[in-house]
Amino acid sequence: MSEPPTDIRAHQGEQALELAWDDVGASLVPYRFIRSECPCASCKDEWTGERILDPGSIRPDLRIESMEPIGNYAVRLAWDDGHSSGLYTWTHLRNLADRHEGRAPSPSGAPD
Repeated sequence: MSEPPTDIRAHQGEQALELAWDDVGASLVPYRFIRSECPCASCKDEWTGERILDPGSIRPDLRIESMEPIGNYAVRLAWDDGHSSGLYTWTHLRNLADRHEGRAPSPSGAPD
């Protein structure tokens, strides 16, 4: 499991989530990319891993309504499209940030 980010900030105007990590600094990851990679069972088949959510169906003006920490391992993001069931583990967020920034996955970033 990845270490938690040192900071998380929603930049509503830029429609991006800032994730700061001890080893690589901050990443600014677009909301639409994060939403398209929601790990919940209604967005991703829990048996096959196949993506159910069509990324093209995500509104370009998507916003985060709230962020709720879940224990010491994840955050629940509530989106203004009514979706709020995805739990984004620190490992999943780190993998998304690494992919968006073009970095190799971190050694502790095993897939969720």
